Amino acid sequence: MAGRKRPVKSRVTTKTTKPKRDARDVFLDHLRKTSNISEAARVAVLDRTTVYRWRSEDPGFAAAWDDAIDEATDALEAEARRRAVDGHEEYVVSMGQIVLDPKTGEPLKQKRFSDSLTALLLRAHRPEKYRERHDVKQSGSVAITITPDDSAL
Repeated sequence: MAGRKRPVKSRVTTKTTKPKRDARDVFLDHLRKTSNISEAARVAVLDRTTVYRWRSEDPGFAAAWDDAIDEATDALEAEARRRAVDGHEEYVVSMGQIVLDPKTGEPLKQKRFSDSLTALLLRAHRPEKYRERHDVKQSGSVAITITPDDSAL
């Protein structure tokens, strides 16, 4: 075997890869961000019927689902409060064009607040005081005449 080179043994290196995330965790993480079941299922590459089956069969998963929805709703409520109390900036627009500051040339912005979000949050947190009230009072009388003859009707 003179003249022949020995085959070089290749060293196989094992890559350290992250373990794949459980589809349930992916679903719950996205549900926590969006509170959208269909979208969370798509992101986790699952069918909606699968996640609903898991929910009905696994009380722990159902509890995690409810927690994720609560967390997403809390985030929405915080954003509604921020927009109602702190407001958000919008560009000033006139005749379809953004208005520029004549001194700086920068677009002008104004702070907007949401009165409707303020009212909604007040109704949610103090319904006894801010709920819409509709008091219906009936007056008068109702008369019913019963006859054995249909032609009298």
